[in-house]
Amino acid sequence: MESIAEFEKSMGMESYSISGSGIGGKLKTRFEDFVVEEIRPNGEILEVIDWNTEQANLPPLGKKKKFVSFTVQKMGLSTMDVSEIIASELGIPQHLVTYAGLKDKRAITTQIMSIPRGASRRLDQVNLVHILMRNPVYTSRPVQVGDLWGNRFTILLANIETSCEAAYSVVEKIKNHPLLNYFGVQRFGVTRPVTHLVGKWLVKKDYEQAARVLLTQTSPYEPEGLTEARTDLADSLVPSPSTIDEFPEDLRYERDMLHYLAKNPNDYQAAFSKVPSRVLTFFIHSFQSYLFNRLISMRARKGLDLEMPQLGDFIIQLDETHSGRDSWLYTTQKNLASRVESVAAGCFGLAAPLPGYATKTPSSVQTEMLLQILKEEGIHLLDFKNREMRALDSSGGFHLVSIRPQALEASCSGSELRLRFRLRKGSYATVILREIMKNHPINRV
Repeated sequence: MESIAEFEKSMGMESYSISGSGIGGKLKTRFEDFVVEEIRPNGEILEVIDWNTEQANLPPLGKKKKFVSFTVQKMGLSTMDVSEIIASELGIPQHLVTYAGLKDKRAITTQIMSIPRGASRRLDQVNLVHILMRNPVYTSRPVQVGDLWGNRFTILLANIETSCEAAYSVVEKIKNHPLLNYFGVQRFGVTRPVTHLVGKWLVKKDYEQAARVLLTQTSPYEPEGLTEARTDLADSLVPSPSTIDEFPEDLRYERDMLHYLAKNPNDYQAAFSKVPSRVLTFFIHSFQSYLFNRLISMRARKGLDLEMPQLGDFIIQLDETHSGRDSWLYTTQKNLASRVESVAAGCFGLAAPLPGYATKTPSSVQTEMLLQILKEEGIHLLDFKNREMRALDSSGGFHLVSIRPQALEASCSGSELRLRFRLRKGSYATVILREIMKNHPINRV
């Protein structure tokens, strides 16, 4: 078994699911090498089309309703970047541009978005680059997070270090084995994985330490000037104008905090109020994801089943959104056979908690593992309750323990391997690639 990079261990990804060596290689040498096409709940795939297609600025189809949804194709932009651009072009607040899920930035992707009907009158005035809008239709409600089945991925790996025969052998293993459903490195920061660390200190309500991690922790993948600025800032967390200038414009949330702290030293909680609520919530979710990764890593090390429930385990209905307070089922001695049958039938999946203040802790091996991890992190479940900053308040939820990529296809030529597969929402393609490549995660960004 290949050794796990410390970079990944720091995010709780402590195990591989498949034995043997990987094929190496490099991902995303071009945007075209990583294509993500959203799959709607009805199974429709929003396929990538020719970029020369004209923008769909025609009146939306169907009877007039309160909202307009449309397909967005983007390249080299994050979903939040696109929502901000569209909102600016239409003259509406960013939160009114809604979507079902976040898509990769360094890729070509498609997804559904929606806007209020009134804003659609300006669709013929938008001026977009690397964004293509098409198929506008009236809808009775906005697109919401979770309104998708999942995604289809088409990926080209370059510079693989094995023969095509060996590559195909690894892919066959992937087809026939459950894979740990880790949250991938994108969840934590691709080149500076600190979001979960910031989230931890925000959960503990230590806003000074959270600010210190966010603003001063360095990375070997950042420019030298920025690294020096972070190091200088670590002494007092009171930035000078020259220090702020070293932070690039795309680190706008950090810059906003620095401008505030320059005028209001030591007021760290208020400094975080300069960060959008959705970003603050993302920090908390990142920490929960780290705890989940640690939990399923421990489950794998103990040799517990990754697909079938045992006494004290939870199962959740597939393709539903789970908040931690809704449709989960608990496994007891009395219902164990029926719970196993539900999973085997493909209706439910084995789940582990994303810890929050409402997380259930029944007597079980999994609960013992979770409580051990929380103790090691110095965290209590009730720490996730935050009445002062609601964006930092989280009840918790559930996430599938393992995944199997669907419709996995592979073709190989020379040193290039092309893959296509489908994943349910909430799962990371880079986790599949991690099992195939088994090299440093910097090759998968």
